[in-house]
Amino acid sequence: MDYLSLIKEQDAEKTALVTETCQYTYGQLARRAQALRDAVGGERACRWIYADTIAEQLIQFLAYAGTNWVPVIAPQTRYGRHDCSQVPPEAACMGVMTSGSSGRPKLWWRTYDSWASFFPAQNGVFGVDETTVMLCQGSLAFTGNLNMYLGVFSAGGTVIGADGFHPKQWLTMIETYRVNALYMIPAKLFLLMKRMKASGCAADTVTHMISGSQALGKRQAGQLKQVFPMAEIVLYYGSSELNYITYIRDEDMTDDDTLVGRPFAGVYVAVQEDTQEITVSTAGHVLGLSMPYATHDRGYIDDGGLLHYLGRSDDICRVNGVSISAYKVERALRECIPDAEGAVVVLRRPHRDELIVYISSSDIWKQDKTRCIAALRRRLLPQEVPDRFIETANLPKNESGKIDKGRLLSMTSSL
Repeated sequence: MDYLSLIKEQDAEKTALVTETCQYTYGQLARRAQALRDAVGGERACRWIYADTIAEQLIQFLAYAGTNWVPVIAPQTRYGRHDCSQVPPEAACMGVMTSGSSGRPKLWWRTYDSWASFFPAQNGVFGVDETTVMLCQGSLAFTGNLNMYLGVFSAGGTVIGADGFHPKQWLTMIETYRVNALYMIPAKLFLLMKRMKASGCAADTVTHMISGSQALGKRQAGQLKQVFPMAEIVLYYGSSELNYITYIRDEDMTDDDTLVGRPFAGVYVAVQEDTQEITVSTAGHVLGLSMPYATHDRGYIDDGGLLHYLGRSDDICRVNGVSISAYKVERALRECIPDAEGAVVVLRRPHRDELIVYISSSDIWKQDKTRCIAALRRRLLPQEVPDRFIETANLPKNESGKIDKGRLLSMTSSL
């Protein structure tokens, strides 16, 4: 079984994919991919996909997955062309890349079953079925997007894929195609919400919102439900190498936005007492990992058995002998400057680490920087208050839409 066979199992006349420029039924997708597959052959090799559009990325992926040309959809080209010399393992049907938000993206190999066998469980949590019309935005190089597309297709649903980063266009697509599900990271959802409030409209067709990769608590969920009044919001915690790990529904969210919920069925989570490192056991892992797997994320499990996420282990630095969490500082930044797009990076110095804050798109910060910093001082220890605040027009992003801290760190190192 492979993903092209999964597409062929669906109703050939039903719409599978709509983008700003094209539309495909399941039958049309299958024929395009099959024609491309028929033209390939040769020895087993990694096949990097450099297509510019969602539709072409998807068609090439479906064509190659399950052949000797094992596909990997290439992320942003800032790293140049990728090495094609690595021969994929025999069991691999595809390669996936980590987000690279903390450094250079890493390539992992996946079997078909490592995702496909989990589709029923994830679709059950996310409310995905044959009636789903889901809006997603961005490249399929973002593993979350590719997985969600394939999960929707496995249920016979429809994906509305937005290539462009244009909230006004997303709103038009929601209205035109009567979208009933959204999959975006919180930052994109809030941009969409801002556009909808400016237009004075709400989307009562949307009944499911799925998000991950960034924090989301009860207050933020309530804001989203002002413009998506009928939507159930599900936030998940996961990774490229482990797939989905935990989830929480909006009705269970609290003011504590570190809460990321309970494990998916068949996933087992533990936290090391001494290091607070999260370990996971799951059948949905990439090839080459042994279980339980240390995620290099930090957290704790509360008395109710729910997981709380406290950031990456490498986000910890030492200032004047005190261990500081950059993730904690970022949370305080969101509380004090709620309209800001911001990130905290750790600049490692020989004698003292420094915390540097980058801020973009904040009217609150521009109006009264002194008050913002004073608010931060009230929430943080003296050692936790950042050393520098740098304003920038735009923050660099990776394929998922998350802030690319690796690029920020490169910028910071030259200061």
